[in-house]
Amino acid sequence: MKAVAIFKWAPNPDDALVRVDGTVNWSTARHDVGDDDHAAMACAMAAANGGEVVGLCVGGGDTSFAAARGAERTVVLEGFPVPTDSMTMARALVEEIKGVEGTGLVAMGDADWDPMVAPLVAALLGWPLLTAVDEVAIADGGLVVARRHGMGTQDVAVTGPVVVDVAARREEEGKPGMRQVLAARKKPSDTKTVEGDRSAFSSRGTRLPEATSSRLFDGSDPADAVEQLVSALKADGVL
Repeated sequence: MKAVAIFKWAPNPDDALVRVDGTVNWSTARHDVGDDDHAAMACAMAAANGGEVVGLCVGGGDTSFAAARGAERTVVLEGFPVPTDSMTMARALVEEIKGVEGTGLVAMGDADWDPMVAPLVAALLGWPLLTAVDEVAIADGGLVVARRHGMGTQDVAVTGPVVVDVAARREEEGKPGMRQVLAARKKPSDTKTVEGDRSAFSSRGTRLPEATSSRLFDGSDPADAVEQLVSALKADGVL
């Protein structure tokens, strides 16, 4: 089985600047490696089980992240404005995924930075999506995906292609050393510029939501407090 590991695909919102007029300046933000990307890469390697793993990322900079962790080649997509809306990003990723023949699993981080991309990737591929994934294992000719479910975990048997949204439980252990990183930079890497219509978010300002101040009641007399509450709810039209 081939697997695609998507990494460094979302811009870091911590790099955005809020101007005094409330507009958001994204000019200093760049697509960055997320906290869950190493776990997504581990899931892709486990699913491939010796097959080819392709790293797929967005933007320039150091693109050897997946290669240093076992990916045989990396595809880098460029030409995106920052920030890019979720649908534009998902369409570009899916177009490249479809070009990797024999892909059985797509793994990407459970990014808080842009949580809509993973569901859109799955929808555009027509594949099921499993979220909050911990790990992937080979079993009975298919995959068993362990994911968080309620207060525990759930094992899901998968027999067809799937998108997994991986949530790391801890920081990466055994990070690649400098020798591995340097060797990874020699692996094949293909840079492509995204063509066609591209849209991006634009900020027209920032404001606080409209809200009324809280109303406090003296609870020393329960009956009186209840009467005050009922009167306030009637005044607001709730009752």
